[in-house]
Amino acid sequence: MNIKAPIIMELVFIMIAVLVYITTSNTFFIFNFLYIGTAIAVGLFMMAKNNRYARNLVMLAVGGYLFFYVGILGHENLSLSGFWYYLSLGVFEGAVIHFLIAKIFGPLLFGRGWCGYACWTAMILDLLPYKTSQKERKNWG
Repeated sequence: MNIKAPIIMELVFIMIAVLVYITTSNTFFIFNFLYIGTAIAVGLFMMAKNNRYARNLVMLAVGGYLFFYVGILGHENLSLSGFWYYLSLGVFEGAVIHFLIAKIFGPLLFGRGWCGYACWTAMILDLLPYKTSQKERKNWG
C-alpha cells in the first residue's frame, strides 16, 4: 500500500496553513487547512485500500464543512460573486483564498478533478442520483 500520497497531501496543507496564517495572522486558517488536509489525506488512504466510499466521505467532510461551517455559520460567501467582491475590496478573505487554492492552484498541481474534493457545489452535484443524462444530448452543430 502506498502511504506517500496521503502524507504528502497532509504536508502540502500544513504548508498552506502556515503560509496563509503568516499572510493574514488569523489562527482560523490553521484549523481550516489542517481539517481539510486531514480529510483529504484520510480519503486518499481509504482510496489506496480500494474503499468505494472514500470519495463520498471526503466530499461530505470537506464540502459539508465549507457549506455549513464556513458558509452559513462563518458568513463567508465562497461563490464566484464573493471572490470578486472581496478581491475588489482588496481584502484577502475566505472566497479569495478558496478560489486561489481550490480553483486555480489546486487544479494546476493536481488536475481537473481537484474541485471535486474542495468544492461544496461539486459535493452536492455528485451526490445527486443522476450521474448521466437520461436522454441523448442535443448536437447544436
